[in-house]
Amino acid sequence: MPPTIAPPVARSRPTAGGFATGAWPTVLGVALIALLITALVWRTGTDGSPTGLVHLYYLPIVYLAAFVGRGAAATLAVLAGLAAGPLMPVAGVIDLARLGGQPVGEWAVRMTLLVVVGVVVAWFARQQPRSPELVLRDRRFARALRGAVASGRVTAHFQPVIDLADGRVVGVEALCRWTDAAGRSIPPSEFIPLAERTGVIGVVGARVLDLAVREAERWATGRDAAPSVAINVSAAQLSDPGFPAELAAVVAASSLDPRSLCLEITETAIIADPQAALATVEAARGMGLSIALDDFGTGQSSLAYLAEFPIDIVKIDKSFVDEVDRDERTRGLVRAIVDMAEAIGATTIAEGIERPAQLAALRALSCRFGQGYLLGRPCVADEVDLSPRRFAQQVPAQRGAAARALDPR
Repeated sequence: MPPTIAPPVARSRPTAGGFATGAWPTVLGVALIALLITALVWRTGTDGSPTGLVHLYYLPIVYLAAFVGRGAAATLAVLAGLAAGPLMPVAGVIDLARLGGQPVGEWAVRMTLLVVVGVVVAWFARQQPRSPELVLRDRRFARALRGAVASGRVTAHFQPVIDLADGRVVGVEALCRWTDAAGRSIPPSEFIPLAERTGVIGVVGARVLDLAVREAERWATGRDAAPSVAINVSAAQLSDPGFPAELAAVVAASSLDPRSLCLEITETAIIADPQAALATVEAARGMGLSIALDDFGTGQSSLAYLAEFPIDIVKIDKSFVDEVDRDERTRGLVRAIVDMAEAIGATTIAEGIERPAQLAALRALSCRFGQGYLLGRPCVADEVDLSPRRFAQQVPAQRGAAARALDPR
């Protein structure tokens, strides 16, 4: 699964010596808006008093309050109040009792409202879990991501899963990829969390599911043992009551044996809504699909989910594989994961195999399957190498129901 998104860009805030770096473009833009509004209200009203257009001053005040802070908003509110009051030109001689052609009390109330609105909006903006910048950025990216799905720029790459006993390709994992309109590849670490946050993950997930099933059908043509295809399922999809029906419709419309499909879920996705996740997993199992628990060992209560959920495959996280050939304690943990998986009738896949020494250590620990750059990088479907890998030494294959979940041979 893709790593988490980097922390959002911090909001610009006022500092003792002025505005923080990055705030000046905002202030400049608001100043231009203020000048425009001043031009609109200048010499309006037959008696020189402000017309309804003076309410346009709220726009730049609210903007500054949300994006910069209450100090900047209050300053602009005072300036706006002055422009709408004593600085407002009048027809004839200025009446000191009627500043700018309006009663002093009326002008004071107007200025007070401008300041209060700015301060209140700034306070509410600071109470939100996400900054206005992040909200606006999410909306833009979500719109772009939906457009990319519609135009076919959201695709899938596939990474082989290898039998560590004999080197055969027994499966592939479908990985989502997004190329924007300018031809730049957007990292999954950025757009997957974005899609989950904005609700676009359902559209993206449906696209990847369709691509994965289509390629699985093609690989199955003319083969006695086609590779299984694993699809990552997000927390939003797992908790969506309509997802099982969507999944069933895709499976029913294809010529694919459901047993060659695998749903990969994470502990994080389960935690989001355990009851809904369990219902979705059981529904998928009822259709014949297998279930893999991804990133095992990185959560806080993985053992509980191994006991409660019908898991067929446990994917050993890359953080364990990184040191499995160098650290005895890590080897002990991997051995324990393999034994636990076997105890519940599941099999294991080691993620992130990049060195021959890691491969040798995992084979010695009886890990059944593996994937990683050493065995095959993610690529487009036409470039997936389905030929067996050659290992220096063969090891006895572990058979049983768990292994057959991925390798039905």
